[in-house]
Amino acid sequence: MNNFITFSNDNNQSQSNSLPDEIAHYILNQIFTGKLEQGTRLIESNIAKELNVSNIPVREAFYILQNTGIVERLPRKGVRVKTISQEEIKEYTVALKELYQIAISYSVPNWNEEHRLNINKLLIEAKEKLVRGKVVEYISICDQITSYIFKVAGNEVFLRFYSEITYITTAYCQTIWNDPVKIKTWHSYLEAAVNALIQSDFEQANIQLELLSKQALIG
Repeated sequence: MNNFITFSNDNNQSQSNSLPDEIAHYILNQIFTGKLEQGTRLIESNIAKELNVSNIPVREAFYILQNTGIVERLPRKGVRVKTISQEEIKEYTVALKELYQIAISYSVPNWNEEHRLNINKLLIEAKEKLVRGKVVEYISICDQITSYIFKVAGNEVFLRFYSEITYITTAYCQTIWNDPVKIKTWHSYLEAAVNALIQSDFEQANIQLELLSKQALIG
């Protein structure tokens, strides 16, 4: 499964993604930034016209997003941005917290100077995007940071589970991305977690990532 959150806007990346992938990414960005709210109906022909494409790749993009749990297809009602209950988001949050703990546990012996430099570089890039108000790009780099922990852990299955869950929690957190105070709090937890990993304080990294995952409940 492709990770649409980390799709970039550079030319090389766009050439490597299929048109349905790019359309799915576009819709996902609209959801993450609150331009498409939960329960909003997605009309195939309207999106096709807006993006100047045929209906076929839009339909394929809907299936991609349906597989990630971001949209749902309802009988006689068409495709809608999925509405997620508070109970569901609690379950996703618990799962995300547990996955973070597992990833850090597995990653402990694998952290080296290169990994520390890489994750710190991503944190600097994230802060730069946040300062410049580029929220969608900021979300993308945040996902790259947390995904990096799973990559250091060296378990692709954990990374796949994480990717599936984080689609849901990121979409649900859309109110955070448009609230300067909430996004500042979000970033403070992320920054603290990365700094803890760099300093090999894995217990503190766990604490900060748990606080980060709980932000979904505030969204």
